[in-house]
Amino acid sequence: MSTSKLPLLIGIGSRIRKSPYFDSTLKYGVTGFTVYNKMYLPTGFSGPEKEYHSLVNDVTFGDFAAERQVEITGPDAYAFVRLITPRNLSKCSIGFCKYILLMDSDGGIINDACLLRLEDNKFWISPGDGDVLLWLQGIAINSGLDVTVIEPDVSPLQISGPKSGKLIQKLFNGEHDDLGYYKARETSIEKIPMVIARTGWSGELSYELYLQDRKLGNELFEIVYEAAKEFNGAVIAPNTIRTIEGGLLSYGSDFGREHSPYTIGLERLIDLDQDIDFIGKEALKRINKAGLKEKLVGVELEGEPILKVPENFWPVLDDKDTKIGRLSRCFFSPRLEKNIGLAIVDIHYSKPGTEIIVQAPYEKISSIVVDLPWFEAEKEVNLD
Repeated sequence: MSTSKLPLLIGIGSRIRKSPYFDSTLKYGVTGFTVYNKMYLPTGFSGPEKEYHSLVNDVTFGDFAAERQVEITGPDAYAFVRLITPRNLSKCSIGFCKYILLMDSDGGIINDACLLRLEDNKFWISPGDGDVLLWLQGIAINSGLDVTVIEPDVSPLQISGPKSGKLIQKLFNGEHDDLGYYKARETSIEKIPMVIARTGWSGELSYELYLQDRKLGNELFEIVYEAAKEFNGAVIAPNTIRTIEGGLLSYGSDFGREHSPYTIGLERLIDLDQDIDFIGKEALKRINKAGLKEKLVGVELEGEPILKVPENFWPVLDDKDTKIGRLSRCFFSPRLEKNIGLAIVDIHYSKPGTEIIVQAPYEKISSIVVDLPWFEAEKEVNLD
């Protein structure tokens, strides 16, 4: 029996953690939750399309506390961070953020994450959904390095949209107008401690306020809510439409441990010429030499607007109905006026312009492979 015919409810209990902003999400009309990193993550407020328009036109903010941080400290913290990722971090200075991949010894992706370097030997890793904390604690035990790996009291509140720079200017009285892209620094609002970073998973100009005292979560949310009114601010959840448009990937959905960075187009995050033996180095060399067997691509789908994210992977077929891949996410883009999605397909069908068939639960949809992204992520701050 299809779950789509059943009332979709999620039980709220003590086993799954609530974020510091949980009461605020209830107050401002959350319509649903999913579970992400063992925490409730809002899935909607006013609806995907309405939230999308707020995101691309004004300013939005929301509860992203389910991006549970992993803190790495100790005399060997920098050496440890170099060990766990194939990205070259030799130029990652204090106050810098870097998008990184965490690899296993076979070249599979454990997770993708944002790395923040706050001190010489103090790092935060902000991962997607998965057991990254346990993974890194396990590595630390046998690494021979003097490090401490914990989950700190840190909870991101994300602010995104073309007017987000103006909102940040108002909240901090211009103190962080000079904050560069993928940079971070410690700060506070009305004595609420946090780190502010020019990071975020939205596709639009974004900031994240990494709250460092969970007891003050709802107080911070109210401050942002009141300040955002001037800019037509809206509370939203992570927006599927804009992240697909921007080619922003979701771990566990668009890709997983069975995939290599080359498969999903993130080879720029690998430096095989480093003189350090990071985890997965030899495997990545072999994978790179062997060449790609499959590739992540953009897909444009014909037919009526798709207004619900697939509950399961949709098979991708060739003209003989042979399965050649799977589609993970798709939705109707209001700006493009077409259905768009993300799929991993056999390398022989990955060239832009290739015609494919997507097997939806209700019909076969004629589709075409296209380049990613449809819209680049916005990075420029406009304070005019």
